[in-house]
Amino acid sequence: MQPRRLSAVRCRPGSRRGEAGTSLVEAFMAAAVAFILGAVSVPALMGQRDSLHAAAAARHVAALVHATRAESVKRGVHVALVFQSSGPDIRFAMFADGNYDGVRSADMAAGIDRQVSAWVRISDQFPRAAFGIVPGAADPDSGSALTGSPLKLGGSSMLSFGPGGGATSGTVYLRGPAGPQYAVRLLGSTGRTRLLRFDFRERRWIAA
Repeated sequence: MQPRRLSAVRCRPGSRRGEAGTSLVEAFMAAAVAFILGAVSVPALMGQRDSLHAAAAARHVAALVHATRAESVKRGVHVALVFQSSGPDIRFAMFADGNYDGVRSADMAAGIDRQVSAWVRISDQFPRAAFGIVPGAADPDSGSALTGSPLKLGGSSMLSFGPGGGATSGTVYLRGPAGPQYAVRLLGSTGRTRLLRFDFRERRWIAA
């Protein structure tokens, strides 16, 4: 018997070896596309997160203003939401009148006007938000450029409510790092609170 000849093994087109090579190239291409898309989308996602934090922080402060008014009505005395500088940030807490002459700084220092809520900072709950004014934002009343402190409280450091529902007027401004600008406005004559957002394209404040 003659020995059998061994035929050469040839790779056919479409064999597994070819498929493996193609799959590897496709995998690298898919990874590159995913990396590029990720790099493009990160700034947009960061900006969206900043906007969400700023909006949530503004709503939180507006809710605290409402809660302060409710606390005043419940206690039957003046209750104020007091703001204080705390390093680069601003902290706030509620204080209740203890001698029926309104909430006053001297009475707070003496312990007469009692603190009824803990000091907190907006950055404790909303790290991407802060009290501040975005360059280019306009004053809601005059339309002139907003400057200076984000607490426009008539020279005071508090928003105070009386047991009858009346209040001091003032506006507190909050912002995100990328530019969203919000305002919590308290109208003293009615005790009404309004939450506004500044539209930089149209150069006007709108209800938030």
